[in-house]
Amino acid sequence: MSNTAYAKHRGVTKQYIGQLVKKGILQKTKDSLLDPAIADPIMDAYREPAKKTVAEKQPTAPQETYAPARRTISVAELPTLLLKTRIKSETEKAKLLEIKAKVEGGKYIDRHEAEAIIFKRLRPIRDNLLTIPDRLSAELTASQDRHNTHKLLYNEIVRILDDATKPVLKKRS
Repeated sequence: MSNTAYAKHRGVTKQYIGQLVKKGILQKTKDSLLDPAIADPIMDAYREPAKKTVAEKQPTAPQETYAPARRTISVAELPTLLLKTRIKSETEKAKLLEIKAKVEGGKYIDRHEAEAIIFKRLRPIRDNLLTIPDRLSAELTASQDRHNTHKLLYNEIVRILDDATKPVLKKRS
């Protein structure tokens, strides 16, 4: 058989057969043809079970129902599928361990804990800013000097914001 005919017979590409001949895995006869009786057992032993053949890769006819097609897993594909699943699982475990180490090292804190701390710290600042008119209304009304009014408001806002410069989150010990 020619390389092309043998490739069709085995359900692989002719380039793949050409590579195997070039590597010396498959031997051609004196007529420069492949003998299926000799080449088939070699191909069976050499073929990687996880790789699909061209025949297996061919798209099937479209299904008439809208139900998702269930793919059956062959025994040959099982080791590869298990390996991929295990790699994915180990990768996720490594990510979780990295995050856990950073949490224990104090780099990360729980989101809800951070939100509670920030809310607790910023709420008084907000309340102080909103009550400026109530606290200063009498002084501002009595003052006719624009410069003095500006100074009163400015000083009150600076006092409130100075309280805000204190650290919100304390380092864990």
